[in-house]
Amino acid sequence: MAAIEYHAVPGDEAASRIEEYRALYAEVYGEPPYEWGAEHADLFVERFAVQRRQEGFALVEARHKAQLVGLGFGVTLLPSTPWWRNLVTPLPESMTTERPGRTWALVELLVRAPWRRRHVARTIHDLLLTGRPEERATLTVLPAATPAVAAYRKWGWRQVGEKRNPLPGAPVFAVMVRGLGE
Repeated sequence: MAAIEYHAVPGDEAASRIEEYRALYAEVYGEPPYEWGAEHADLFVERFAVQRRQEGFALVEARHKAQLVGLGFGVTLLPSTPWWRNLVTPLPESMTTERPGRTWALVELLVRAPWRRRHVARTIHDLLLTGRPEERATLTVLPAATPAVAAYRKWGWRQVGEKRNPLPGAPVFAVMVRGLGE
C-alpha cells in the first residue's frame, strides 16, 4: 500500500478545496454518534470561509495517492473570541481570559473510517501542534465519540469543562486543553 502523504495547506489554497473538505466533513459527521446532515456541512463551509483567514490558521491534509483521507485545522484565539461562551458550568477567568498568543484552537480533526486506527489523526494532530508559539491548545469533542475522547486523553489533553454550541438542538461538548510544547 502506498504511503500517506501529509501537507500543510495555506488558507487561500484551502479555499479552492472547500468542496472536497465539505464532502469529508459530511462523511465523517454523518456517522454515529453525530449523524449530522447537510445543514451542518453547510455551516462548516460558512465558518471555514472566516476561519481560513484568521490569525494562526494552520491546516494539514492527509492523502493516499490523490484521495483526501484526513484533515485537521485550527486558529489562534483572539481576546474577543466567543470560544469560552455557552459553558454549561462557568470556568474561572484565569482559564477563559484570552490574550494575544495564549491559545490555539484545534477546530477540526477528521479521518475517513477506512483510515482510522492507522495513526493518521495522531500524525495530523502532531504536525498541527508541533512548534506552535501559543501557550496552550483547546478543542471541543462530543463525549459520545469515545474513540476520539480516548485518543485526545492519550495525547495529553484534559477536560476542563463542557459547553453547548449555539446551534439549534446542539449537544453538550467536552472542552479540553493541553499545554503546547508537551
